[in-house]
Amino acid sequence: MIIGLLAGLAAGAVWGLVFVGPAAVEPYTSLDLTVARYLAFGIGSLVLMLMVPRCRAGIVPRRDAGVGLVLGLTGYVLYYLLAAGAVQLAGPAIPPLVIGSLPVVLAIVGNWREPAVRWRALVMPLLLIFAGLVLVNVTTLAQAGSVTSRTDVLLGSLCALGAVVVWTVYALVNARTSRALTGDGVYAWTSLQGVGSLVAVLPLVPLLAVDGWSAVPGLGLFNSGGLNLVLWALVLGMVSSWAGTMLWIVAARRLPVALAGQLIVSETVFALIYGFLFQGRWPTAGEAGGACLLMLGVFAAASAFRRAEDDGKDARLVADCQL
Repeated sequence: MIIGLLAGLAAGAVWGLVFVGPAAVEPYTSLDLTVARYLAFGIGSLVLMLMVPRCRAGIVPRRDAGVGLVLGLTGYVLYYLLAAGAVQLAGPAIPPLVIGSLPVVLAIVGNWREPAVRWRALVMPLLLIFAGLVLVNVTTLAQAGSVTSRTDVLLGSLCALGAVVVWTVYALVNARTSRALTGDGVYAWTSLQGVGSLVAVLPLVPLLAVDGWSAVPGLGLFNSGGLNLVLWALVLGMVSSWAGTMLWIVAARRLPVALAGQLIVSETVFALIYGFLFQGRWPTAGEAGGACLLMLGVFAAASAFRRAEDDGKDARLVADCQL
């Protein structure tokens, strides 16, 4: 459990870099960075599969290889497109709150599918996490302008809900399949998802030629800004995506889905820390309080699962003694 917790927190730490990237590569657009990131993730994964024995697709059973490709397509590119579409349609306030509920949704769905702890033991951790998510987003809510079109708000909310559904399914399928892997299968499983994201992002590459959507036509790539974009794409592609996925798989194999899902809040906390460092400012009271509540919720959940695990061991020991 300790290794799983550390791996999940580390995954959140490298995933948090994603929220700094768009500001760090300006004036290039989010589309530029997204396409470059998943190209780096996909091409890097393909190279690893061809050159590193432990990353070869043959390690993963053939019946699961296709699942890995689909997870790379949905859990990365489709999820991002839904999240970005939600913000574009509904504004900056509603989508973060909806998508921010993901840890709570995963905890409920995960414990329902794989009962690991009594529901009453999850009430306090879930309330802490939910309260933290609300506090973290309260500044966004206060600063958000009104959205004139109700249809856009509705469509944006549906996109945000779709993003939650996509990642919930991803987490469940990823956990179930990765637990059956042996030895170096985790590396091959990660690389398969990278190749799946490459297949999904290739249709978006022509959009880089569209001025307004992309800054590449006007700025080019052979300059200091272009080098900065490439460097961030490599960091996000191979560190945030490849290493982050590998760490998350380690966590998913060692932890119940309900507990692993709550570790996603560490992404929010690290994203806040990186953002404050990048902006050179201290957090507001709401941001600091929300981050503290989020982490308290995770620690409370980990404690509940640890107690449940210890109780299970005690029960098995008593049963063995009776036999």
